[in-house]
Amino acid sequence: MNRLRSAACVVALMALALALVIGHVHSYTEVSPVDELQHLDYLIRAGDGHLVGLGDLFSQRSLRLETCHRLDAEFDAKVPACVTDPSIELDPTTFQESGFNTAAIHPPTYYVVDGVVARVIASVLPVKDDPLTNGRVAGAVWLMAAVGALWLLLRELGANRLLSSALIAITISAPTVLFAAATINTDGTSLLCGALLVWAVIRWERGRLPMWVVLAAAALCAGTKVTNLIAVAVVVLYLLIRCNWSAWRSARPEREFVRVNRRRLLPVVWISATAVLVSGIWQVVATSIAMVAGADIPMTQRYTVTQFPMSQFIGSWRQTFDPLFGPYLPPFLRTDAVTLISGLIALLLIVFTIVAMVRSPRGSRDRALACAALAAAAVAGPAIVLFNYGFQSVYVDIPFRYALVAVPALMAAAAAVLRGRWATLLTTGLAVASVASVGIAFR
Repeated sequence: MNRLRSAACVVALMALALALVIGHVHSYTEVSPVDELQHLDYLIRAGDGHLVGLGDLFSQRSLRLETCHRLDAEFDAKVPACVTDPSIELDPTTFQESGFNTAAIHPPTYYVVDGVVARVIASVLPVKDDPLTNGRVAGAVWLMAAVGALWLLLRELGANRLLSSALIAITISAPTVLFAAATINTDGTSLLCGALLVWAVIRWERGRLPMWVVLAAAALCAGTKVTNLIAVAVVVLYLLIRCNWSAWRSARPEREFVRVNRRRLLPVVWISATAVLVSGIWQVVATSIAMVAGADIPMTQRYTVTQFPMSQFIGSWRQTFDPLFGPYLPPFLRTDAVTLISGLIALLLIVFTIVAMVRSPRGSRDRALACAALAAAAVAGPAIVLFNYGFQSVYVDIPFRYALVAVPALMAAAAAVLRGRWATLLTTGLAVASVASVGIAFR
């Protein structure tokens, strides 16, 4: 009976995720300014079995879709009027990023999966020749899968069905999460990758899951988007925090520390090696199919700096520390209710995680997870700034959404202080308000 109830909760939450995505797709028809043209073009090419190389220009099909759907940005004034005639040749260089597809840096995993699902959807939906709409609806697959992974994670950490359901509803209705899932964007993979890897590590730690599942989850993070490696940082920090550091008091601290903590240190090595290997393989492939050097891409040139941006670097931790905060929202979601509730949730997520870190017993799983999630979220911004400058001499403001992959760990850590009866009821009420505010905004 308990399993049936749990299954019913998961099915209902997956149905909610699908409904939220469809509502978002219906309400938001313009091309997103968050690189959606690049991702759309990659998805179309991946669906045809082709990779995008650095230096490739947007395809004519992608450009025609943008001219008819329009672009949700001021640059739309420069986009030609709707063109549907395939015989009319559009000039890619007159579109954003001078026509270059900057999504070439991403592995093809997301695009292949969504490309296949979009084609299946095209055989069912009446909008058969609209890859933008079909690709967006396909994003529901990642969000629905994330629901399942979040359920496993929260239940593994002791949250009851009501609290787990409320926290998941809050997460999938958060505008930043929903926007990532309901537009064509690799950020839509973040929630699944983060939840799956943290759950796998905790499950393995309890002796209930083989290591190869953990490594497969780490490979998925590295094989979808480089910023999903933040989840790898979370679990690596978690395992290190869980080590028995008292071994350093011995006469030979290094050897004793390794001997005592061998079971946790080996996974740190294997997880890190897997992530580096998968990322490295893709970099080799991406370099081999590149048409031009990265320094020759107009977007790279626009962000190139001559000296290290120390002032921006100092404040970059804030850019990923609060991942549910969304400086950009689609026009239909810019309501007072959505702004108030989503802002409150973004704040409470960090506050409750900090409370969990302080109140949880020393050495406990809850405290370790809270510390690891907060540390990884804070360090991610500066780390990405250093990476960009070191490899390309560029500085880009790090979007908050890059740390969405850390949200499952933050949510799971916060759950530790919300297990009481009244806390659970208040969380449930906040979940209802969050879903309702977004649902009412749909048009």
